[in-house]
Formats: sequence, C-alpha cells, structure tokens
Amino acid sequence: MKHRIAIYSNGYNGSITLKALEGIKKYAAANDLDIHFYISFAANNRSDGTNKGQLNIYNLAKLEEYDGLIVFSNLLNNIPTAEELCTAASKKGVPVVSIGMKFDGIPYVGNNNEEGMKDLVEHLITEHNAKNIAYLGGAREHVDTIDRERVVRMVLKKHGIELKDEYLGYGDWTPEKCVELTDKLIDSGNALPDAIVCANDIMALAVINRFIERGFNLPGDIIVTGFDNIEESGISYPALTTVDQDYETIGYESCKLLYEIVEGKTDSLDVSVASKLVTGESCGCNLEADNQYDIRRRKYCSGIHAKNNQSSYFNRFMRAERDVILESYDYKDMKENLRKFYRSNNRYFNGNFYLMLNRCYFEDASTEDFEALSECYEADFDATVALKDGEEADSLIDSNLRMPGFIKKQGEQHIYIFYPLQNAEYNFGYVVFAGGTSVIQEDYHVYEYLEKMEQTLMHFRITQRLEMVNKELRYMYDRDPMTGLYNRFCFVNHAVPLINESKEHKKSALIMFADINDLKLINDRYGHIFGDKAIITVSGGIKESITNDNAIGIRYGGDEFLIIAANANRKCAEEIRRSINAYIEKENSLGLSPVKFSVSIGYVLTDPRSDKSVTDYIDEADKLMYEIKNEYHKNNQSN
Repeated sequence: MKHRIAIYSNGYNGSITLKALEGIKKYAAANDLDIHFYISFAANNRSDGTNKGQLNIYNLAKLEEYDGLIVFSNLLNNIPTAEELCTAASKKGVPVVSIGMKFDGIPYVGNNNEEGMKDLVEHLITEHNAKNIAYLGGAREHVDTIDRERVVRMVLKKHGIELKDEYLGYGDWTPEKCVELTDKLIDSGNALPDAIVCANDIMALAVINRFIERGFNLPGDIIVTGFDNIEESGISYPALTTVDQDYETIGYESCKLLYEIVEGKTDSLDVSVASKLVTGESCGCNLEADNQYDIRRRKYCSGIHAKNNQSSYFNRFMRAERDVILESYDYKDMKENLRKFYRSNNRYFNGNFYLMLNRCYFEDASTEDFEALSECYEADFDATVALKDGEEADSLIDSNLRMPGFIKKQGEQHIYIFYPLQNAEYNFGYVVFAGGTSVIQEDYHVYEYLEKMEQTLMHFRITQRLEMVNKELRYMYDRDPMTGLYNRFCFVNHAVPLINESKEHKKSALIMFADINDLKLINDRYGHIFGDKAIITVSGGIKESITNDNAIGIRYGGDEFLIIAANANRKCAEEIRRSINAYIEKENSLGLSPVKFSVSIGYVLTDPRSDKSVTDYIDEADKLMYEIKNEYHKNNQSN
C-alpha cells in the first residue's frame, strides 16, 4: 500500500467539501493515510474553455501512485466528466468510489436525499399550512435538481397539491439567476407562493436576501428553504430551514468503502447515508430569543474583527504579490522575487505553499498558448515557489509524481490541496497548499486568490510578448531588410551617440564611406540578382569587420555604406578597410558570380578638439571615397 488517496472535488462547494473531509480525515488518520485533494472551479455558468482548463486539474494526479480515488461526482458540475474520471480510474485498476452519483460498475456512497426533502415539504404543509409551494432547482438537467423536484411533487401530490408551472424555476446553482427569478416572481402581479423550496442553500440565501431588499418580511410574508445545511445558512438571518446530508458520515464511509475494496474485505458496493431536516427561522421555527441560531450568530460576530482583518490582509497580500510579479523583467527574476516575497509573507498559508509553473511558457513568450501548453499537466513544471514551514523546500519535490512535498512518514497524516492555474482552456501551472484544510474555508478567498494570480501572471506574459514584439519592431524600423545593417533613419539614435561618446573621452571616431564599384553596370549587364548579390556581399564584409559594440554599419543609400566606430584610430580604420576587402575577395574566389565585386572606401577620423559637425565629417569621408572611386574608374576604363 502507498498510504495515500486522491480526491476530486469542486471549490464552489467548500462547506460541503469541508464536512466530508472531516469524515475522510477521521478514517485516514486512524489508518495512516495521506490525502491529496484536487479541486476545480468548473461551473455551469462558465465558458466551455474555462471549464476545460479547470477540469484539467484532475489529469495532474498519477493515479497509479495512489491506493485509490474518491470522486465527488455530484459536486463537479459536469456529469460526463465525473463518469469519465470514475470509469478511467476503474479501467486502470485503481479502486474508485463515487460520491453522490451512481455509474455502472462504480462503487457508490450517497445520501438518501429523498428522506430529508420529504420531511421538509411535509413540515411546510403540516406545521406551517403551506398550500402554494414553489420549487427552485439548480441546473435543469442535474441529477440533484431532478431528484429533489421529484420528491417535492410526490409530497405535494400526497396532499392533493399541484406544483404550478409559474412556481417552477431553475437557478443554475447561481445567486444571480435566483435574484432574476425572484424579481420576476414579485413583479408578475400574481400572488406569491406560501413557500419556495430551493435545491440548495446558496440559491435560498440569494432569494431571501432579494425579498428583504424588496421590502418583504421573512418568514411573515413568505417562507424560503434550502438544502445542504452549509455554515452560512445557520448564521444568516433568518437562519435557513434546510436539509443536512450528513457529509461528514458520507466522507468517512467513502474512505472506509475504498479501503475495504483495496483489501478485498467487502462485496457491498453501495452505501447510503440518511439526510435529515434542519428547521431554522426562515420557515417560522426557532423564533424564540436565545435560540441555537442566535448563539451561533453571536459567536460568529465575536470573530468578525478577525475575519475583516483576514480579508484586509488578503487584499494587501494580493496587491503586493501583483507588484512583485509585474516589476520582474523575466521569469528568472520573477522566480527570485516571488520566493523572497513568500518567505517574508507566509502568514496567509501558514508557510506551506508551492507554486508550480510551466517555465518554458514564461521564458519563451513567442509561442502561442495552444503550442506552448498543449501537454497540459504532462509538461515539466518548475517549483517557482516551494515552502515548508516558511523555509524553502525544493528538496521535497517528487519528480516522479510531478508534485511537491510527498514524502510519506509513518504515523503522520498529510493533506495537500491542488488548484489549477489557467488561461481559458490552457493550463500554465498549479498551486499546492499543504498542512491543513483551512484554505477551503470562504474566509481565505482562495478563488479570488487564484483568479488574481492568473490575471497577474498572464499580464506578466503579455508584457513579455509586447516587449518581444517591440524589439522586433525596433529592429525592423532600424534595420535594412536586405542586408541586416542599420538603415539611414537610425543615424541619430545609433551613430551620433558613438561619435559624441568618443568626443567625451577625448578620442577620435571613425567615419568610413564605402561605395560599390560599377553597380549600375552589373545590374544592366548581369541583372539585378547579381546587383543584389554585390550589396549583400559588401554588407557581409562590413558585419564581419565590426564585431564589437563600439561600431555599427549603415546602409546609407542604394550602394553606399557608412561605418561608424567610437574611440578609433588609423590602425583600427585600416583593419576594418582590409577586412572588408578581404571578405569580398574571398567571396569572389568562390566563382559563384560572373563578375567580381569591389568597393571604394574612404574614411576620416574626427578631431575631439574640433567644432566640426557630424555632417562635416561625413562630407569629408564621402569626398575621399569619391576620389578613390575616380581613381578606380581611371584604372578600369575597359569596363
């Protein structure tokens, strides 16, 4: 046995996940198991590309390195993916347990939602005399939406009550859609229902809040109930009447079933845990002073200052991290800066944190996302930040698992939580939180943290791409496309500073003119292809003759070239002239052209004590070059 399990879940269901995790931890602690939690933020209201990038986190796990897998199938917000993950694990021979959804041949642990929902609707009818009851489901095709609607209809039918079409809606599990549906119900002009049964607590709380904003009194004007019994439902006002699915027991039973399968100790592949009604103030129960919800609210409020401090610290932390990333000039610099930052600011995650990035993606900004990130989590990831107890922990990186920190010690239980980093459907990294489950709590704003980090890292890469493009544009603006030499337009930015630098150091600068001999004749007699060849050959000679940063070559005109060199002397000038001619002679000796190329070269050295302008020196060099060219023509009149 490897003494570790993988778990797949969704971050939007943090309070449910935490409850189940408590049960899993109990079994895991008693059996010396580590827990590796892979969490996405896929949702029905997010784009297909974004959801793909989120769901990719499940591909990070090397399942063969685990004793087994637990999938929160009902929480992934993607039924096909949940079934695919369970089936793929089973085909690999990895024991797998599905929570909340049944798939053929896959062991299952779930809750008997029917009992809790049935008790809730019965309670509304028998205790609160509700006759007109509305149902607000989540995603229309989601199994939980369908099952809970079925039970509502069943209980209503038992009491001779019909679920009217105008009292049926689907909120897609999102507060925004629920607010929209609440407004539509209020503004319809029809009588409000006696009660609205919502398929989860998040939607119910959004509906309650909207009714209060619109001036209604709850539960006096209308009853609203939820499902899930999340932490917020018990501290809100009015406290929510809901159904507790007992996820702590579900978590424990799922881990227990998984290891019974691993050890071959069970033939039972289905476990059901009963749900139960939790009556709150939103239906009119527990309204007496000092009820259990008043006590919970006082306890919550007593810690509100600490929560506000935490939120304030988070905002400062994220602003500071953003500055650290965006002030870095390349990946290496960013890595160094982030490591220093996290060493000094590790309170947020208790000093146990890993940031794993695709180094090539950030080092090479020229590649497109689909090209650079096509391997997804099969790529090599760099430990950009690796901290254990606030100290750098690169030595803990397990290259086989492609993950950090997984050194199992007998008797120690470790929990690692993985979240994806993405740009739409493409993943450029992931983060790992180690040492506890507190990061899942809403107080830690982990969704916002990941989102801001993604935005900042993409901003960094876009900046790198822009700088790369700007360099290319500057190069194109400054360079002659045929020869690669500087063009005439760059003279002020590149040539003049070299001349001024020489004058500041009280030294001479070289200004050399070169002109191709008989270029018109070459073009007329042999064609422009050989004229271009002559230009490229001379350019090659110039580039080979000036190999340091103190000299530049310029294509000054069609067949005219200018060489500027700082801190030069006559010896330097003659070496450059000889080098250019030697290069041309070497090219001529290859016999690849029907004509031999040559140049006329004239040069001057500036006087640092003189007041002559750069233009004056260029004119002098130009005149000397033409004197040499005239001499060439006298000696080669036969051409």
